[in-house]
Amino acid sequence: MRFLGSVRKLLPLFIILFVLFVFLLAGGLFLVYGNRPPVLIVTDSLFTQIYGQERLEKQGRKISSGLFRQLITVPVSDTAGSELVAIAVEGASPSPWAVLFPYRYLEGARLYKQSRPEVPVLVFGGSKSMAPPLSLTEDPGINFIYTDTLTDLYRAGLAAAHLAGEKDILVFQDNLFPEEQQELLLERLNTSGFSQEPIFHNASTYYASFDNIGCVIIAGPAAGFLERELEIPALLFSWADPALTPYSVKVIFDDSPWTLALKALKALPLGPQTLIPSELNIIRDRIAEKSVFRQLRAIFNKL
Repeated sequence: MRFLGSVRKLLPLFIILFVLFVFLLAGGLFLVYGNRPPVLIVTDSLFTQIYGQERLEKQGRKISSGLFRQLITVPVSDTAGSELVAIAVEGASPSPWAVLFPYRYLEGARLYKQSRPEVPVLVFGGSKSMAPPLSLTEDPGINFIYTDTLTDLYRAGLAAAHLAGEKDILVFQDNLFPEEQQELLLERLNTSGFSQEPIFHNASTYYASFDNIGCVIIAGPAAGFLERELEIPALLFSWADPALTPYSVKVIFDDSPWTLALKALKALPLGPQTLIPSELNIIRDRIAEKSVFRQLRAIFNKL
């Protein structure tokens, strides 16, 4: 009883000390974050709708805490011209540590870089096979971040082989994986002990029969495959919020600028062109067998 009485007497002191600690911590973080140049990232409402507002905020906190810097979002209109994009970035911070642009705002990135050559400018271009050819002399000082699609496809192939069992693997793709990458994938799968040869199908055309398909890799529109709600496990290359995808999607390969930003920024200074593989999201509650989940996690952790 005496012990409980002593605890009650000290409780107000504990509360005061805890509140003081919170204020000191908040003040320390404010001083550190406030005194360091921020990171700017250009985005628009269309991307937010696809990626998800809650997910965007969570990723923003991850980037900020990972770099110990303030992250400032620079919202622009989906139809904003290059001059307006550059002006919006200029107005967001007078001296940022780095500025990130999606590829669709490349012209705005070029204009900004011309006026602020000392600031690292990163442009996220997605798959290099899908991006227009660039002359490095046209963009001095801009760091282009592309998706390492060969690594992505290899990881997807290994995972699909586990999920498909003895059945076939179907890859819906829209020119994302050139023939030379497909050949390299087959070589790497064979070297790893998997004999299945994935069936590559143009995503814009209809695929009729799924009777012998054990897993689908979706790297294109897939001609309405997801809307058919077939009970075939699928691996999806997408920026979309996982909550918006059907239950059949087990793994999402995400190469969006917000998802790859932290890796790219931690690697600064970068060369003119850098390859970074997608970040993988294994959706645990859609995989009933724990052993399958562990196998997928083991595959991805090795690579």
